Amino acid sequence: MTREGIYDLEIMHSRNRPVRQHFTIRGYSLYVDVARFDGNDTNEKLLGFSASRLHNFKRKDFLLLADLKNSAVGSALAYLKKSSGIAADRVFLLANPRILGYVFNPVSFFFYFKAGRHAATVVEVNNTFGQQKHFVLPARSAKARTQKDFYVSPFISPFSDFVMRITPPEESLSLGIHTHGSAGVELVAEMKGVFFPLNDRQLFRFFIKYPMHTLRIIVLIHWYALRLLIRKVPFYPKENSDAALLHAAMRSAG
Repeated sequence: MTREGIYDLEIMHSRNRPVRQHFTIRGYSLYVDVARFDGNDTNEKLLGFSASRLHNFKRKDFLLLADLKNSAVGSALAYLKKSSGIAADRVFLLANPRILGYVFNPVSFFFYFKAGRHAATVVEVNNTFGQQKHFVLPARSAKARTQKDFYVSPFISPFSDFVMRITPPEESLSLGIHTHGSAGVELVAEMKGVFFPLNDRQLFRFFIKYPMHTLRIIVLIHWYALRLLIRKVPFYPKENSDAALLHAAMRSAG
């Protein structure tokens, strides 16, 4: 869809191995045209791309847009063309905005369109150390399996696989990222949502409905990590994982 909006979300995480842990949270994300980063600021008083407002987006929060030598749209289109050979002309971002200046996006989705038709999706995965990695799904691959090779959680090996089910948002939203290890599915993450128009009334309504949603996300991440630690789930230190990933990359390079 090439219409901006707000999605009222239900986000579910279900861990299957080596212990079971399930939780569901509610919140909201915005679906915005990436061209907004390049133009004048918005008409909404509660949403900004340069001016400080209740909700904000900043290019530096997204690795795909962080190169200020190019426009935001130019950076996004160039990355897709270089990484996959796919050409597009518009890009929409589904992500959490900054709320009162704070944001954490475990995952952000860039949906690319060519002449109004979905061309590809770039999934930007983040960890709590400020690192980001991109996964490209052509439009023909609504579901794809790819090597994670990235440190996301200290309780899941970085050598697991992601199985992603990604389709462009419409009036409803349904996305899934499942983590597969050597013993099978370890973590199921699902996001479902309902579309609302993007305007100040809805922005204020969702801010009241889900106060400080982005701060709640990072608090819950650490709370559920503490529960896993107490239950003695195997722990993968970041420095060890980074070294293992580097050695694996060196071996594969010859």
